[in-house]
Amino acid sequence: MLILVIPLFLSFSSCKREADAFLVVPVTDYYPLQPGRYIVYRLDSTVFTNFETTKEVHSYQVKDIVDDQITDNQGRPAFRVRRMIRDVDGTQPWRDLITFLVTPLPNAVEYVENNLRFIKLTSPVRENYFWQGNSYIHADGDLDYMKSWEYNYVNVGQPYLVGDKTVENTVTVLQSDEKIGDPVLYPNNLASVNYSVEVYGKDIGLIYKDFMYWLYQKNNTLGNCRVVVAGQPDTPCPYDEDCNVLAQNLGGYMKCDTIASRYSYNGYGIKLKMLEHN
Repeated sequence: MLILVIPLFLSFSSCKREADAFLVVPVTDYYPLQPGRYIVYRLDSTVFTNFETTKEVHSYQVKDIVDDQITDNQGRPAFRVRRMIRDVDGTQPWRDLITFLVTPLPNAVEYVENNLRFIKLTSPVRENYFWQGNSYIHADGDLDYMKSWEYNYVNVGQPYLVGDKTVENTVTVLQSDEKIGDPVLYPNNLASVNYSVEVYGKDIGLIYKDFMYWLYQKNNTLGNCRVVVAGQPDTPCPYDEDCNVLAQNLGGYMKCDTIASRYSYNGYGIKLKMLEHN
């Protein structure tokens, strides 16, 4: 009898461990919504000034507060979130900045900002689970950089240090991590950064966000363009003709002098770090 009981006990224990490993954690555990709930963040906003050549970081405090329960454009229960802003030291009064819409669903949390709908969280909340978080966004033109982002859960249930506070149970959502070129090492080449990550605390919500997107390029202003044909004097290009076409017709090539050169960064960045919550 003992020989039979031991295998059954081991089998039961193994099944229990496997079942515990796949317990479904509701996504709303990491994005609780109730009117009056709030989180205060330090906001570091990165902008490019001086004709998009100089990087500046402007810092503030922002407060996201669940303002009211409403319905979204599909008639589903949703919540309006107000974001207010003040100086980084917190000495000035809060003033309204923007509103968001958050729709909690049985298996996902949708978030609308500037008329763009994101799938911020989805089920199952487990390590290395992937989904297309920007699938509702028509990512063309100025939004091309948001195309094909593949969200991914990592460090599920792990602690995370925000400032001097440790949140014991969190989940990190990697959204994009792409880098091309290096403007410092190769200033004449195209370069870009497209990075986004968010961290959510259980029973709290978003506790950390780091987003950065920029496109670097160098533009040359050309002058004194002419057509060069072997064995002949250079032919200046008339201002009202296409110099390339003229060069092809004459069996030569276009040559110009660089009279000015400038670089620029097109993009922005946002970093949020939780300071307090209720």
